[in-house]
Amino acid sequence: MSRRRRNKEADLFEFVGKMVLFGVVMLALVIGGIGGFAKVLSSIFVLIFWVLGAVLVGGLGYLVYRLYRAKAMEDAHFNEAVSSPIRNVTPSYRAAAVPPRVEPVWNQRRIEEALGEIDWYQFEKFCAALLRSEGFSVERKGGAQPDGGVDLIATKNGEPMLVQCKHWKTWVVQEKVIRELLGSMTHYQVKRGSLYVLKGATRPAEAFATHHGIDIVTGQTLSSRASDRLADSELTSLLSSREHHCPKCESPMVWRTGDFTPFWGCSTYPRCRGMLKHSGAR
Repeated sequence: MSRRRRNKEADLFEFVGKMVLFGVVMLALVIGGIGGFAKVLSSIFVLIFWVLGAVLVGGLGYLVYRLYRAKAMEDAHFNEAVSSPIRNVTPSYRAAAVPPRVEPVWNQRRIEEALGEIDWYQFEKFCAALLRSEGFSVERKGGAQPDGGVDLIATKNGEPMLVQCKHWKTWVVQEKVIRELLGSMTHYQVKRGSLYVLKGATRPAEAFATHHGIDIVTGQTLSSRASDRLADSELTSLLSSREHHCPKCESPMVWRTGDFTPFWGCSTYPRCRGMLKHSGAR
């Protein structure tokens, strides 16, 4: 089927080429007549050559301009602006001063709100701390590297449980995520699995999880458990932490601000260009 399609395309290109060549020959014949045919035809081909050359040079120039502009815009998000040698100009890119910490009063509602403000790394640490407060020993498998469908291995009374943390602020979990966790449980030969999420899951995902004994724990349930188990000082450390870590290399991140939307940038830039969008937690 594909060979027949390629043959049709080749025939079409050949037909178009012949028609263009025929048109050029006829144009030269009309303009130059029999005596001046060769001279006019040569002039037309020279004109076509120069037009194609100009289009090619212009296209390459535009491509180089776009690449240069994209690189300049990317660097502008990370590099500090250099002060003008003629006048003192405040840099447009700087590390923002962190406002003084205000100790919050933690309750279930405040914890649930904070879970939506922190980043994925803090959410994973929060889940691990909550499990430890409930008597589990926790081994971390996730982070910036591929986790194979499991972030935490929580063990209690000799029985392990796999935990996958999904810090999705607007999406609900699909059945595909449950299947990935079930595959990890089969790989590790573990009978228990839990999925810690913020917004819940679709009905097919919930049905599939129930059938295979996998718990889906929402942000509301996590905040209720945390308000009972974790002390205010630990909650403050977990949910109001100024320490963010790069999603690519896990290096500490630096708060960046200036003439653009504030963000967390990797401290090892330019070796790593990892970023976290500003979500409200600083």
